[in-house]
Parts: sequence; C-alpha cells; structure tokens
Amino acid sequence: MSILLPILLLSAAVIAQGGSSVPEAERLAVVATRVEAGCRQVEAGLANPNPQPSVRQLTSAALGWLELGQPPERAEKLVRHAFGLQDMDPASPGYGTVPWQQGRPEIKDANAIEFTMQPVSALLLRHGDKLSAAFKQDAPPHVRAAITAIRRHNVPLKYSNIYLMKLANLLLLGQAIGDGEAVAEGKANFEMWLTFTRTNGVTEYDSPTYSPIQADCLALAHNLTSDPALKARLKAALDFYWADFAANYFPGRQTMTGPASRNYNQGFLFSDANIEYHYYLAGLRSKPPADTFLSDSVRAWTAARMNGYRPSPEILALADLPDRTVRSKFGAGPGQDRYVWITPAFSLGSASAYHGPQDRRICAEPASDKQLPLISFVVDALDAPFGLVRATDRGGHSKPHHLPHLLATVQEKGFLLALMDLSPAISDGEFTNLASNVLLPVKVDQLVLNGIPVDSTKPFDLAADADSVVGLREGKAAVAVRLFAADGAAGYAPTWKLEFDGNEQGAGRLAVYHYRGPARKLAEKRPRCGLVMLAARCETDAALAAFLKRAAQIELTETTQAGVWQVKAKLEASELEAGLDLEQKQIALRRVNGRAWRSEVLSVNDRDLARETLRDATGGK
Repeated sequence: MSILLPILLLSAAVIAQGGSSVPEAERLAVVATRVEAGCRQVEAGLANPNPQPSVRQLTSAALGWLELGQPPERAEKLVRHAFGLQDMDPASPGYGTVPWQQGRPEIKDANAIEFTMQPVSALLLRHGDKLSAAFKQDAPPHVRAAITAIRRHNVPLKYSNIYLMKLANLLLLGQAIGDGEAVAEGKANFEMWLTFTRTNGVTEYDSPTYSPIQADCLALAHNLTSDPALKARLKAALDFYWADFAANYFPGRQTMTGPASRNYNQGFLFSDANIEYHYYLAGLRSKPPADTFLSDSVRAWTAARMNGYRPSPEILALADLPDRTVRSKFGAGPGQDRYVWITPAFSLGSASAYHGPQDRRICAEPASDKQLPLISFVVDALDAPFGLVRATDRGGHSKPHHLPHLLATVQEKGFLLALMDLSPAISDGEFTNLASNVLLPVKVDQLVLNGIPVDSTKPFDLAADADSVVGLREGKAAVAVRLFAADGAAGYAPTWKLEFDGNEQGAGRLAVYHYRGPARKLAEKRPRCGLVMLAARCETDAALAAFLKRAAQIELTETTQAGVWQVKAKLEASELEAGLDLEQKQIALRRVNGRAWRSEVLSVNDRDLARETLRDATGGK
C-alpha cells in the first residue's frame, strides 16, 4: 500500500473539482506520490544484477525518503551507494567527482557532482538529527572531497543552472561541515551572478527544463542558509525569478510560454513538465503536471515543503493579467533579448540571439485543452525537423539538435517579422538536405493553405510557394504563417511545401527546401530565409476567413545594399523593420513604427520588475 494513499484519496476528490482552489497540502501530496514512486523505482533498479542508476537519482531518492518520513537507514543506504562511486583518491585528477551514471563510462558530464551533492546538502542540514552516528561520521570526508571537486569545476556564469547549483552547494555543504572558505566562495559567486543579472538578465532564459532548477537552487539556499543578510538577498533573487515565471505563465495551456534557451520534450514539439511542478505547487496550475525526473520533482517538492520562500500574491497575480507584453534580456550582446505577447486566446513570442542547438526563438501557442505541438521555427538538415531524431552531444547525452542560424526578429504584439541567415548552419559537413521549417499543429479546429481547407485526418504533402499563407484556428485564436523569402544552395531552386507525415504527435510543417540532392558541401556565403507571422483572436469560420484576408494584406518591401538585407512589413498602422548584415554576420537593425527596438531586463506592460524585485538585493539602488 502506498505511504500516501489516505491523503491522496482526499486530494483526488478536491482536484476533480478543478481550479487552483486545491489546498497546498493536497498539491504537495499529489507530488509526493510521484516522489514515492520514483524512490521505489531507484531502489528496484539497485536490486538488478547489473545496476546502472543515475547517480544524482540515488541522493535524490535518499532525500525523498527522508521527506516522506521513511527510516533514515533507507536513505543512508542510497547515499552510501553514491559515495561508493566517488573518486576518493587525493592524487587523482578526478578527486571528489562521481560518474553521471553507474556502468555508463561513455557519459562524461562534469555536472554530475553538482547534481549529486545538492540533495546531500539538504539531507544534512534538514534531516541531520535523524541520521545515524555512523553515517554522520562517514559522510564528512566525502563531502569535503565533493567540495574540492565542485570548487575545481570551472562553470561560466552564463551556464545559469549549473552556476547557481555550484554556488548553492558551496554555501550549504560548506555550512554543513563548517567549511568557511567554501561558504565564502559561494557568497562571492552569488554576488557576481547578482551584479550581472541586474543589468543583463538570466542567460539561460525561460527554459521549461532548466529555469526551475535555477529557482530551486536559490530556494534551497534561501531556506537553509544560516546567514540572515544572505537570506534577504536570495529572497530578492527568487522574487525576480518568480516574477518572470508568473509573467510568462500562459493560462491557455497552464505552462510557461514563449522563446526558451533550451526546450526539448518529444523533440521540439512540447514544453517540459519540470516548470509545471512549480506552477502547480504555487497554485497557478490546476491540473497535476506530467511526470518528470525524480531529481527535479524531489528538489521542487522539498523546497515547497519548507517553511521558507513563497512567491507573494502580488507576484503570482502577474499570471492573471489578461493581455501582457513581457520583455526580458538574456545577455549584453546584440539580439540577446526576448519578447512575448500573451492573451487569453494565444501567445506569440520571439528572440534573436542564438543560445544553442535546443533553443526555441520563435514560438506561438493557441489556448487549447488538446495536447498540441508548439508552433516554432527550426533549421534542419535531416528532413526530420521535429527533434524526434536525436544525436549524442559531447557529454554522451542523447538530445535533439537543430542547426544554428543568424536571426533578427522584431515584433509588435501579434505581428512578427523574422529574417534568417543560414550560413552558420552550413559551415561544416556535407548535406543532402537543408530546409527551414515552421512546425505546426495539424489537429486544430481549422487548417487552411491559401484559403483552402486541409484535411488533417490523414497525411498530406501539398505544394506551396513564397506567397503561400498557412492559417490555422484553434479555439478562439488564429495564426497565419508565410515563408516569404528563401535562397537555394548549390544551384538548387528553393521549393516550398506544407506536409504532415501522419506522426502520432500531430505535428506538420511549412517547409522551404534550400537544397535537396547528392551529399556535398554547401558553399553559399549568405543563404536567407524570411518569415512573417500574424496572430489574433478568432472564434468562427467567418472570422478566420477575414483574418486570413487581413494577413494577405501584409506589405513586404525588401532591399539589399552593401550586404545588408533589409525588410519592411506593414499592416495597417503597424510597420516592422528588420535587417541583417550578411557580410559581417550580425543584426543591422530592428525597428517598430520607425523607433529602434528596445530591450529591458524584465518588464511586463512597461512595469520594470527587475528594478522592483532586485532592489532589495542591490542596496536599494
């Protein structure tokens, strides 16, 4: 019988009534069932003849058992197993580290020590009185070795989730064993991050997978630190994060929306459930989240169970603003800014600067109860842009990858213009295929190509061109998409199509092929692609027809002078301008109605939330 079955019967009854009125105790109990199941799974895996546990899951399960009130011996056994995998040879270059996964030496991930030790810090500081004398005697040498490895690990500040995890580990592990130098280093790293963030925002921005990890690192440090002054500064940082989380919450799907530094769930098609745990535990999301990694659920659940940080009602109220424009930054460089417009019916967002092979820089979502893929833009060389074909990264992890490209986006609410230079995508290797793709949900209420309905109950492959407009309506929202410009490569004339291959995810695409043919290097210096999108409230077939007629009236004017490709897109009183310097490989201009594009650290409807939240962490300045 489940440890939590009695309280869960009550919880299920309350949840069935719907809404965020579900009491916090019941929300915690729902997540506790996930934690319990995950802990049991880790223990079952260790009983196998050839166990191959992820090492971070061992310590996460240990913390989970203690939070569930299980005997400490159960937790200690799991931590001892993790410690048994640790390199304890002081003469070894890897002294203090642990593998990412037992029995999988091909996976070489230096972040393993941060992930593995974070639950240990909470375990020691929160449950130390429950642990056996033998364990408390045996643990400190392993903690000291881990601190050595963590201090040795060079983590750039821009790698936000591991940078914050590193400093939180130094703060809390150092506090647990009385290592003042580790604590001082953790504080110094936090001050460096704070100084950068108050001006430049969070580099690893709005990732449904990794942004919650960042917030959890700050929350655990806030809840467990013994330093009152540091606690106050950590609270301000958490207010900043939660202002961003609430501002980017899309009630129409009960999750985070908009551009993301990294996003991969079923390839590039859906958002990760990790952020959903935080929205659910905070009372914003009424539906229990999908399952996720044990380490993520334990971390979020443990932080929420503490009598520590809670986002204020004022911060959470940002999620209830019916129409909001969210601007934020993720660095000091050109194009390192993000814009998203959120309405009850849809969201539409854009970012220009490249973050990595799993970023999502153009994103639209109609509100829907269906499990619909996101609308996004992907450059692909496999004729498989959905991210379902995975590749192994340099650390040995299997992940989806899309090709890099230079991008200039400019947006005014539901009107978006994007210019792409694909030269970074073709700088290395040989190609049999190169395509720019707008990924689309096809199981929507209406899908049309050039005003003609498309039957999405079966696969289709429809010819299109640079003038083609794809429109879709779902619920009370409509989105129109047009790939209005494209260059061929290696003598290939670009070709357009709207396609659905019948995949179970219901993902189609509007694609333009820049090249299809024998394997060869593509030597083009500046292959281009242009995209224009429009989104609006739209509730009927007649309204969709009127919307698509309006989308067809977008006026596009292109010029190229001295290597600068410049496009104006005009619709009624709105004019968007973007330009790419194809020779210098940089953004040349972005303007809205003749005014230069502006970026802000974090604002919602022109309210400066970065200044409001980080004021207490920066001496009131």
